Amino acid sequence: MPMLIYKPHLADSRKFVDFWSSQYPYPEELYDDNIGLELTEKRVFDLFQWKNGTPLSRLKQASVRKNFVRHKAELARLQTGESAADLLAHIPDGGAIWRIFFLHCCQPIRFPIYDQHVHRAMVFIQTGSPEEIAAYDAQKILSYCQRYLPFYATFDGIDHRPVDKALWTFGKFLKDANFPTKV
Repeated sequence: MPMLIYKPHLADSRKFVDFWSSQYPYPEELYDDNIGLELTEKRVFDLFQWKNGTPLSRLKQASVRKNFVRHKAELARLQTGESAADLLAHIPDGGAIWRIFFLHCCQPIRFPIYDQHVHRAMVFIQTGSPEEIAAYDAQKILSYCQRYLPFYATFDGIDHRPVDKALWTFGKFLKDANFPTKV
């Protein structure tokens, strides 16, 4: 029986991303085949199915159609330099995390994916202790705009998709694992 001893050690951003992104466990086909291309209705549904991790229920399909598909042309006409908060104000419904994900679908390089796992990873990296994401949508959006986007910018020079994968995987690890987290 293999026995393990776990010892965390410090790494720079690139080593962190290389290690944790290599541990990312999910298939990327739906994402890779649709991101960065013109957002057709089918692509929007495929990307939300990827984010959801399973096929969308009828209620979720209706939500995606109502809250995101109908806004794709409007968002495409907006200025690319408009802030995340201003863009999110154009999408008033659908939940904060899915609204932020839709921004990512529209401008994947500019707007990273944000959810409970990447929030937990960010806070741990900043403070040494994990923190769960806020319960209310307004707080999630504020945290994304004022805290996560500046944090994410510290990974400048590293390809964005591996950064997304690394932060998600590390944040999930912090929630699931019972390993020590002090260096």
